[in-house]
Amino acid sequence: MSTVTRTAPVVVALLLALLAAGPAAADQKAGIEQLKALNQSAQSAYSDGDFEKTKTHLQEAMTVAKDNSLTSHKVMASIYMLFGVLKINEHKDTDAGVKYFAKALDINPAVKVPPTMATKAVKAAFAKAEDVDPSTLGDLTEADAAPPPSTKGGKKGKAPAAAAADDGAAEAERQRAAAAEKKAADAEKREAERVAQIEAAKEEKEKLKREVAAAKEAEGATKAQRDKLLADTKAWGKQMEQESAAKDKTIAAKDKQIADAQAKIAQLEKDKAAKDSQLGPASARIKDLEREKAEKDKQIAALTAAEKKERETRVKLEAERPEKDKQIADAKGRIAQLEKDKAERDKQIAALTVSEKKERDTRERLEKTMSDVAARERERRNKEIEDHKEREKLVEGGELPGHIREAIHCDLPDEVPPGEDIYVHCVPQPGTGAKVIAFYYRSGGMALYNATILERSRKGWYVTTIPGARVSGKLLHYYVEGRNDKQAVAASYGKATSPNVITIKAAAGGGKVAKRK
Repeated sequence: MSTVTRTAPVVVALLLALLAAGPAAADQKAGIEQLKALNQSAQSAYSDGDFEKTKTHLQEAMTVAKDNSLTSHKVMASIYMLFGVLKINEHKDTDAGVKYFAKALDINPAVKVPPTMATKAVKAAFAKAEDVDPSTLGDLTEADAAPPPSTKGGKKGKAPAAAAADDGAAEAERQRAAAAEKKAADAEKREAERVAQIEAAKEEKEKLKREVAAAKEAEGATKAQRDKLLADTKAWGKQMEQESAAKDKTIAAKDKQIADAQAKIAQLEKDKAAKDSQLGPASARIKDLEREKAEKDKQIAALTAAEKKERETRVKLEAERPEKDKQIADAKGRIAQLEKDKAERDKQIAALTVSEKKERDTRERLEKTMSDVAARERERRNKEIEDHKEREKLVEGGELPGHIREAIHCDLPDEVPPGEDIYVHCVPQPGTGAKVIAFYYRSGGMALYNATILERSRKGWYVTTIPGARVSGKLLHYYVEGRNDKQAVAASYGKATSPNVITIKAAAGGGKVAKRK
């Protein structure tokens, strides 16, 4: 019986909690909207110069946050930040301002001071708040938001020892403020250097783009020159064909002349044979006459008339003989001249044949040379394509690792030869929030780092290439930073003061293992 009695209040409490959960959630949502409205009103009042109204809105916001258990909500970071600015710029209460800045950073580390409110004192206090341990702050109340009591005339009624203590505290506060201002100035200087490095990386990237465009333009000029050479070669080949055709025509004309000469020689030989055939009967007639003469000599005594006739005939034959001998001599001279002309023409034909052979050999050598040039050009183009594909493969990198243990994992060699390109492949660990990956590197003897922004590859790597012209000396230092949407460093691999190292090996010798921080 007593067990039932003790259990009943617990059940009732649970039922009441379940019934109240719905209205409580609705009240909290309304409280968030109210905080946002009060924050906006406070900022507007501060911009208008109404600092009393600003303080009223901020105090009301703190009350709403406390009543609705929203003192750690993200919107309170902006409210605490504005409270800190009000404390420093208007109430001259640096310590309270540092507390509010530290509380804002504890709620939202990415919170920033609005540029229109960032006085030198505010910047110094904000830098100091970054070093404050949030566990020492506790909960800030409306009483904390009240302005500090006036110090006018405060030392008049104090004892000398108390006044001296106040002066010492003020001096210590001034020293802390000066240190904070120096820290803020150093932070601004580092940020300016980082921005300058990023701008230099952008300029380097634009320079690379211009160099690629110039290379493409040079390649176009080379192609135009090659096309012109091919066109000139075709025109020369056509001219050679025309000259060859003209020479073939000349040779054909020469052949016709030789054929005509040979026909004429044949005709002369035919005429000579006809003359010879005519001289043959004359010789037979002479023989007949000689026989007749012999017969007449026998009859000379009895036939005086016949002897006289025979004598006349012989005189006539003797008169015709010189003319026949002259004709034979002319025919022999003509034949000798024809043989001389034939030898000269044979010599001309031989010279034309040799010239034609030389031209044909020259044309064949030129065609072979052009074929060799075209083959070498094809080989060069194929090699360029293969080198380009190999370079793209090296730039793209291998497959991403299945598990990334470091904040930023980089796939880089421990040792490289001098003068060769280095292909950088990095990837941030999931969940770090890194959106932009910056790669910094320098030769071992250099003081400043070169900076470049890595680009995302198809396989998921963030990649870049260190030109071989910058790979010199004995060592190459590098480190990597991943920045989030707020440009804050979300992840890193090495530091500027403690970089990773790649050994640049000499012509021969062993390598060293890269140090990883």
